[in-house]
Amino acid sequence: MRKKKKNSRLMPYGAGLCLGYAALAAISGIAALIVLITDASGAAGVAAIVAIAAGSFISGRVVGKMNRKNGMKSGAICGAAFIVPILLFSVIFGKAGTFLLFVKIALSVIFGAAGGVSGVNADEG
Repeated sequence: MRKKKKNSRLMPYGAGLCLGYAALAAISGIAALIVLITDASGAAGVAAIVAIAAGSFISGRVVGKMNRKNGMKSGAICGAAFIVPILLFSVIFGKAGTFLLFVKIALSVIFGAAGGVSGVNADEG
């Protein structure tokens, strides 16, 4: 009988963050294309919020599916880890003082926790 391979405790977080950032990049690319075509630059902030919320939800869902327990806690941790690079880029490019940044942080943690709960409750498939 074959032994089950024990994975690292951080592997679900790494996988979740990778898939979350892939979703963030895809949604941001689609939004950039829409803004380029329609010349509606006011929609860029809304698109950024939607991309961050979707990316953190997906990352939390992956963590919840891989851990199969403590979905809200692990999803919220993943959502907080998801927003750290975005926060660093905001500090570097001088956008850290805006109110919208705090909204993005809150949405990332909330949607990460919701994704973790939905990942734990999802079917094994």
